[in-house]
Parts: sequence; structure tokens; C-alpha cells
Amino acid sequence: MSTQVSIATATPLFDAEQARGDAARRWAGTPLATQHWLEQASGFPRADVSVDPAAAATVVAASRGYRLTRGHLEETVAFAEFLAGEAFTSEERAELEQDVVDAFEDSPKRALQSLRPLAGGVRRVTALNPVQRAQRRLQALTTSYLLELRRQADGHELSPLMVVVSRHNPVVRHWASAGVVLVADALAARMEQHRLVLGLVGRELEAPAVLADRLLARAEQAGRLEVAELAASELRLLLIRAWLTDLGTKALATVREDVARAVQSALDVDIVVQHVGYRAALEVVGQAA
Repeated sequence: MSTQVSIATATPLFDAEQARGDAARRWAGTPLATQHWLEQASGFPRADVSVDPAAAATVVAASRGYRLTRGHLEETVAFAEFLAGEAFTSEERAELEQDVVDAFEDSPKRALQSLRPLAGGVRRVTALNPVQRAQRRLQALTTSYLLELRRQADGHELSPLMVVVSRHNPVVRHWASAGVVLVADALAARMEQHRLVLGLVGRELEAPAVLADRLLARAEQAGRLEVAELAASELRLLLIRAWLTDLGTKALATVREDVARAVQSALDVDIVVQHVGYRAALEVVGQAA
């Protein structure tokens, strides 16, 4: 079982406008009636992250022949919100922007070098489909937090960007030997998988706090593949959503029957939920190949 789902093509899995209309009718009253933020047109927690080109070119600070622009700040905030999974307050935006300006004034060349990988990030994310966005976000979160955790181990504080991100999406568990980081919204995504899968057969989700404790307790005894799967829960959630919304009526009825039988006989419903995730991954990746 692999948690690395590679989507080679940038072609959307479904038309976004059509999917929204279909979901509103077909999935009324279910989690699929509401878009996940990664399914929005922008692919970011804020519905609109566009910046006027003229405004983006506005210089907000200059030092030693280098220039920091409004575009640099907007890209940084958008990337941080992408990791956080939530739009920031105006105060948080101002705090992060000021931190970037301060870093630039202290060492302009180094600051611009650190911002260079973010250039064009909004455009690249917007061009991806929801599953690809989830994959990109998982990679970015893992890389960013592993770097920050290593810095903390060396006695350094979190970077200003990750300070803000961690308020919204902190690390819940870290398996250093496996290079796996479980963040809060990944755990929430696994619970959302439960809600979605159980909802197919009219079953209610167990108390969220109880389910979260059970998932974490199980993870403490799990191997690398299983904890990596838990950390990739948001990616699995987007795969399940893409798969279900693309099913025909007869195929969906068959899935409901399969899930009903599995849940009825399962000692651990999480195994059923994981199986649905694997099935969705195979189907969606197969369609994209």
C-alpha cells in the first residue's frame, strides 16, 4: 500500500462548474454537497487570491539595490494559507507581511532567495485539479514541517511563516525515523472520510473526540506505511470525493451495498474507510493514466 499517488497529467478529473451543479442536486444533505476548499476554482482557502499585475509590481521595501514587491508578500501569504488550510485574519496577514519586510531589510538578498520558490505558486496551484493540489500540499507540509522540526532540535525557533501556519494546522504527531508528519487537518480529514463513507449507508459518525483518540492510539503502534497513510488522509479524502462524484447511479448503488456489508461485519470501521480510499485511488489514478 503506497501513499504516494502520482498524477501525471494536469487535465482536470472533472469540469469544476458541472461538478458543483451536479453535487448540489445529487448529494444534497451529504458532505459532497459542499466543496472542499481544494476543489474551489482558486485551490486556496481564500476564494480569490488574484493580484492585479500593477499592484503586484508595487515596491514595498528597497535595500542595497534589491526590491521587495507587493507580489512577494501576496505569494507568501497565499502559500502560508495553503499550508494552514484556512484564510488568515487581517491581523495575521499584516503580521506575516511585516515579518517578511523585516527579514528583507535585515538581509535583502537572502530574503529574496528564500521567496524565489514561491514565485508563480498561485498560478501553478490554480492550474492543478483538486487531487493534484492535495498531493502538492501534502508534499509542501511534510517538507516544511520536517525542516522546522530539525531547526527546533538545533535550538532554533519556528520561522515566522510557520508560526502562523502552526496556529491553524499544528503538528499532532511526528515520526522522525519515518520522515512522517501528522498535522491537525490530516487527522480531521481521516474523520471526514469516516463521515463520508458511513454517510453512504446512513450511519452516523462516532463522537469525533473518541474517534480522534482511537486513531492516534492506533497510530502509536502502527508501522511506517500505516502512519504515512494517516498523514496523507486529506489526499485520500479528495480521491474519495472525486471518485464518488464521478460514479454513475448503478455503480454508486453497488458501492453502497459493498460498504453496507463491510461495515456490518467489520471489527474496526477504519479498515473499511481505508479500503474505500484505496479503491478510490486506484480508480482515479487509472482514469488519469
